[in-house]
Amino acid sequence: MNVLEKTADALCAYRGKKLAVGVSGGRDSVCLLHAARKCGGAEKTRIIAVHVNHGLRKTAERDQTFVRALCAEYGIELLEFCADVGKNARENGLGIEQAARNVRYGIFRDIVKQGCADAVLTAHHALDNAESVLMHLFRGSGLDGLCGMTAADIVRPFADVYPSELEEYVKKNGLKYVVDETNFDDGADRNFIRLKVLPLIEQRYAGAVRAVNALSRECSAAVKTLDRLIDNSLITRDSGATVVSDSALRSPSASRYVRKALSDFTLTDMTRVQIESVVALVGARTGAKVELSHGVVAARESDGVALFIPRTEYGGEMDISLGANFIDGLVVDVLPTDKAPVEARGGIVDGDKLRGATLRFRRDGDLFKPFGGGTKKLKSFFIDRKIPARHRDRIPLVCRGNEVLVVVGVEISDSVRVDGNTKNKLEIKKR
Repeated sequence: MNVLEKTADALCAYRGKKLAVGVSGGRDSVCLLHAARKCGGAEKTRIIAVHVNHGLRKTAERDQTFVRALCAEYGIELLEFCADVGKNARENGLGIEQAARNVRYGIFRDIVKQGCADAVLTAHHALDNAESVLMHLFRGSGLDGLCGMTAADIVRPFADVYPSELEEYVKKNGLKYVVDETNFDDGADRNFIRLKVLPLIEQRYAGAVRAVNALSRECSAAVKTLDRLIDNSLITRDSGATVVSDSALRSPSASRYVRKALSDFTLTDMTRVQIESVVALVGARTGAKVELSHGVVAARESDGVALFIPRTEYGGEMDISLGANFIDGLVVDVLPTDKAPVEARGGIVDGDKLRGATLRFRRDGDLFKPFGGGTKKLKSFFIDRKIPARHRDRIPLVCRGNEVLVVVGVEISDSVRVDGNTKNKLEIKKR
């Protein structure tokens, strides 16, 4: 099949849908826009274009202007986005390549989530996939990395198209495009593999790139089979975290469970060293953690290892009042009640004992006197109650100075308990 036929075949399942094509202005994306437009017209499929200016090159404005003119010529709607990838890379401790990919794919997913399109198409071709496989391999990736490009929510009509076919398509259709000069900088990992490694391999082993892609397809099939064999009940989701149970981490398939859990964060090319560091937490003390790439943290908890992206701590506080109290996206209700204080975690307190109290999250030096117990550090209380560290910064506290009066939803302090003299009984709870 030629390029147009392969594109039509890939888009067969999207007839009548609204498809967004990622267009950088380079050869590959211009070919995809041209081919998708021709196929889309025949199937009543609506095609729009998406351009992301990463703010990394002096010629970025030139590329954006070119794409704008091309879409005007084709009569295609264009969605334009500008991003500061350099800043994103610095703030998240990422390389420029990875930060750019994260930003770009984040935009693509938002387009679908917001209903602007039913799917996003990118022009990644067979050589791109081979480069990904080798790059993952050299970085120490496991079987998942050998699957190559695996973003399930991105459509790649050119997955089986090679650059020579695209060159032929350009000539046949008289297409014009812009050239990204950074593609010739072998300082970037992917460019180094494309410009230095693959040509040498192809010289020695004819058809090497096709062999790499064949291996990639076999690995994808193997991964799907392995994923069907593991017990998915041993991986649970809880408050923004994915938790891998101890039994999974002690099994022969421990690394498979970790990789499966990491797919929740769209991470499929983690290195073997990172995977092993997560598995090793099964024998560590509660609270031990390791930092992975892309901001993900793995932390040892009482019965497993939790994978999550930490939330930025909120250091503010506010006076507490009757009714709904809003703090950093959470709602704490303080309401009069006639309920009997059956247990400390019920949140029933003597309202008159809350004078001067504020609502906030935990801080160093906080002290708490549990219901019926002695004063201790709040941290010690959390540890005794086996509350995972990742939850502790998001539990609202009613405090007076460094004295914690209510750990909302968990327990009240002995100092605010209801007694025979109580006249103002309140219930404090989190929605």
